[in-house]
Amino acid sequence: MDSRLREVDAPAEPANGAAALATAKAEVEVTKPRNDRRGYRRVVLPNALECLLISDPDTDKAAASMNVSVGYFCDPDGMEGLAHFLEHMLFYASEKYPIEDSYSKYIAEHGGSTNAFTTSEHTNFYFDVNNDSLDDALDRFAQFFIKPLMSPDATLREIKAVDSENQKNLLSDPWRMSQLQKHLCSNNHPYHKFSTGNWDTLEVKPKEKGLDTRAELINFYDSHYSANLMQLVVYGKESLDNIQTLVESKFCDIKNVGRKHFSFAGHPCSSKDLQILVKAVPIKQGHTLRILWPITPNVRHYKEGPCKYVSHLIGHEGEGSLFYILKKL
Repeated sequence: MDSRLREVDAPAEPANGAAALATAKAEVEVTKPRNDRRGYRRVVLPNALECLLISDPDTDKAAASMNVSVGYFCDPDGMEGLAHFLEHMLFYASEKYPIEDSYSKYIAEHGGSTNAFTTSEHTNFYFDVNNDSLDDALDRFAQFFIKPLMSPDATLREIKAVDSENQKNLLSDPWRMSQLQKHLCSNNHPYHKFSTGNWDTLEVKPKEKGLDTRAELINFYDSHYSANLMQLVVYGKESLDNIQTLVESKFCDIKNVGRKHFSFAGHPCSSKDLQILVKAVPIKQGHTLRILWPITPNVRHYKEGPCKYVSHLIGHEGEGSLFYILKKL
C-alpha cells in the first residue's frame, strides 16, 4: 500500500439485515419545505450499502446515482488513471448482460441518459430514464457493482478511449491549468497525481514493469469496490416501499469486503508551494487572473457553507466591491 494512504473504520456489515433496515428507516428525519410532496427514506442494506430513496408522485422520470468512495488518489504508483479507467470499463458489459454497451443502449432507448465521473476521492455513476423503465434500468446498473465483465479486447479498446479523452483535454485551458496546479503541489501528496490516464500510463509503462493492466484493473476493482464504501440514491414515482423493494432485490448482492475508508495524510501544498506567481500561455486568446487559496475541504463544513459566503463577498459587484473598484481603473 502507498505509504501516503491510511485507512479508517467504515461501517461493518450488519449482523441482522432485517433489524438493520428497520433501524435505518427511523434513524434519520428529513427536514423539507411544506410544499415538497416528495417522500424520503434512508435505508442500509445487509451488505452495509447506504441508500437514500426518493418518491415523487409528480415525476415522469426516474433516476439513480451510485457514489463509490474511491477516486484517483487511490491509483497505484506507476498506473496513474486506473480509477478513471475502471469507471469507463464498468459500462461495457456484465455477466448477467454480456452484450457490450447493452446498458447504455437500454437507457437511450427508454428516454434517458447516463454518465460517470472520477474525482480525487470518489467515483460517481448515474442515469435518468422514463419512470416505467426504472426496474430494468436498475437491474442493469446494479451489475456494474456485482459482476462486470472486463474482457481483454474491451480493455485494450478502452485504454485507447481514455487516451483519446486525454488528447482532447490537452486542448482545454481549464484542464491544463488544473494539471499545472497539481504539478506545482507537493509530489508527496496524491493530489499531485495525473488523474485521467493515457496510453503511456495504462499500457506502455505497466508493460515495461511486467504488469498486466487488465489483471491490475480486476484486482483494483475486487479490493476497492466494497458495498460499505458506496452510497446509492434512487428517485422515482413509485412509493417508498416499492422503491425499497427494488433496491433490496437488486443491490444486496454487491460484495462487502470490509474495506476501510481511505484517508490521505498531509497537505497538498507545503509552505514552499505557496506565494508563487506562474505565467502560462493559453490555447485560446484572452487573459485570465487566477488566485488560489488552499483551504480545508469544504465538505466538512457543508452545513455552514463558508466557501459560498466568502465567494459572495469577493464576487459582489456593488459599490465599494473589488469588482466596482477594478471597473473604474
